[in-house]
Amino acid sequence: MKIFLTGASGFVGKFFCKLAIRNGHFIFAPSRKKKINKNKNIKWLYGDFNKDWEKELSQSDILVHLAAAGVNNSNLDEIFDTNIFKSSELLRQAIKNNCKKWLIISTSSEYGTREKKKYFNFTNNTNRLPETEYGLSKAIFTDVSLSLAKKYKCQARVMRLFSIYGKGENKKRLYPSLLAAINKNKSFMINNPFETRDFTNIEYASKVLLDAINFSEKKFKIFQVWHVSENKPLKIVNFVKKIWEDKKGKNKLFLNRKNKVKFNHISDKNSVWKITNHFY
Repeated sequence: MKIFLTGASGFVGKFFCKLAIRNGHFIFAPSRKKKINKNKNIKWLYGDFNKDWEKELSQSDILVHLAAAGVNNSNLDEIFDTNIFKSSELLRQAIKNNCKKWLIISTSSEYGTREKKKYFNFTNNTNRLPETEYGLSKAIFTDVSLSLAKKYKCQARVMRLFSIYGKGENKKRLYPSLLAAINKNKSFMINNPFETRDFTNIEYASKVLLDAINFSEKKFKIFQVWHVSENKPLKIVNFVKKIWEDKKGKNKLFLNRKNKVKFNHISDKNSVWKITNHFY
């Protein structure tokens, strides 16, 4: 399959790109930095993802849209320009060039957070109440995608990521910060210790996304929303303790007890994409 992939240089994009190539797919990958094509199964394209890629989009079987701003504190203008306006232009170009299958990578931040209730989990139909500019921008783009898919008879599948972690993640985030403390034999402060999340490893998430490029289902006509999650929720404090023990941390863990509000960010199991294929 030929895939037009945005965000191939990012945290999730790098893992997805390597896995797709390893499994025999060809990648067209726009980048704002010039890159050398070191693998015959990837063609790096120099320029922003919403540039006129008529030749490449017309040859692509599917658009996988991973590129986004705001995951790691971009400014407001950049968040809305990238996640809504440029992304919408990309879809219009895809339509123009007859690339009408889209895998759009979004975020559970579309939902916002909810104070912990005994049986509350997010479903793909949960009312969205985004609390950040990033979550709001992604929610708006989901609605734009639905509108364009309906109007131009495209197939769009939105994949909302839940708490992805792993090697290559931004150094300021929880998992790499924790590893850095372990490697330097320092103590570690756990913020929001009582929040519960669906922590999902990047390697598993990449397999889910690659599995989801298969649009062969007869019942799938226009639009779907799925969650990307291992669906094994943990309180942040328990996630940190697990990693600390596995990596043999030797100093002390401290809890920031000022934040006693208990939030959860968990997917309902029926909304989670289940992998069907074998990957190499």
